[in-house]
Formats: sequence, C-alpha cells, structure tokens
Amino acid sequence: MEATALSIGKSVLSGALGLAKSAVAEEVALQLGVQRDKAFVTDELEMMQSFLMVAHDEQGEHNKVVRTWVKQVRDVAYDVEDSLQDFVVRVDKLSWWRIPCMLLDRRHVAKQMKELRTKVVDVSQRNLRYGLIKGSSSTQPAADAAPTAADAAMFGVDEARQAAKQHQSRSDLAWLISTEGDDQIGVIGVWGTSGSVGHSSIISEAYENPNIKLSFPCVDMSTRRGI
Repeated sequence: MEATALSIGKSVLSGALGLAKSAVAEEVALQLGVQRDKAFVTDELEMMQSFLMVAHDEQGEHNKVVRTWVKQVRDVAYDVEDSLQDFVVRVDKLSWWRIPCMLLDRRHVAKQMKELRTKVVDVSQRNLRYGLIKGSSSTQPAADAAPTAADAAMFGVDEARQAAKQHQSRSDLAWLISTEGDDQIGVIGVWGTSGSVGHSSIISEAYENPNIKLSFPCVDMSTRRGI
C-alpha cells in the first residue's frame, strides 16, 4: 500500500513539475506577472520530489505518517497542475480588446498564486516539523536519529524567535558592541525571519545608526529568502 501511495504521489508530482517547467508555463507566468511565485512553487515541488524518492528507503513506525504526508503532497501537486492549466486558458482567451479584463485576471491569478504558494510551503514544512523523512536509509527511529541540517536550521529559527520575544523592549542593537581596547576586532551578525514581524526593521535601523557605523570600519547588509 505504501509503495502504491508513493508511486502515485511521485507520478502526480512529476506531472505538475513537468507543466511548471514547460515553456508554456514560463510564458504564461511572464504575461500574468507571477514569475517569482511560479519559480518558488517549482523549487518547492522539486524538493518534495527528492523527499519522495528518499521515502522509499524509510522504514519503521512512521510509515503511516509518511503516507499521510505523501497524500498531501499529491493533493498540492494536483492543485498546482490545475492552477497552471487555468492560467494557460486565461492567457489563451486574452486579446487586444479584452485589456481591461486582463487586469482583473492578473489580480485573480496573483491572489490564486499566493494561496498556492502558501499551500506548498505548509506541506513542505510539515516534513521538517515532524521529521517524517530523514534523507537516509537508516532504520533508526526518528526520535533517536541524529538531527539533520534542516532540523538544526529550524531549531535555530525557533531559538532566535524566542530570544527576540524576550527582548522586544529593546529598540536598537548598540548594546552588542564592545569598544574596550583600541585594537579590538569584532564582527557582529544579526538576522531576522519573515515570521518575526518588526525584527527586520530593528536590524535595519541599527544598521543605519551612525554611532554603530563609527565602531566598525566595514558594514554590510544582505537579505536571503527561504529560511
């Protein structure tokens, strides 16, 4: 039964990925202005596909839970495929005299793509949250298995959020800087997540603080999505 569920899941996912990577989908996403969301969804589906390939080697008490996750992957793959096909139909019906309608279509598609992106993220994160698939053929139970890099990353995010909640009253990061000693060399790295409302603003404010800049010969800020 498990092998059948995995096979169906991989088959449906492969179909959705094939459509998402097609030239038609690329052109449709470009015309409707949803290239970034489409690319994000495609990347997430590729990760799910890799997890499903590993799932064949998973053994033990978590098989039933894995099957439930595989069903959710299959359902979201169906949603992606249906949505992309709907987008193609919308673009095919467009013509020069339907330009006002195209604006409404773009809004509808943008909203639909955001909802689709949220579904994909939710399903993808469940695998990490519950440690369903470890990426190894080991039969060691999940509770006793060594934490994966993804587990460690998620733990780091949770720890950072908890620490930030405990220090919400702080409006800047100047207290991190120690100026004792003329020859002291120091590097400070701070980061926020998309789920931590306001933290990125605090970091940006500290970055622009002239007093902080005076304490460092070099400062830099970069952003990265997907964490």
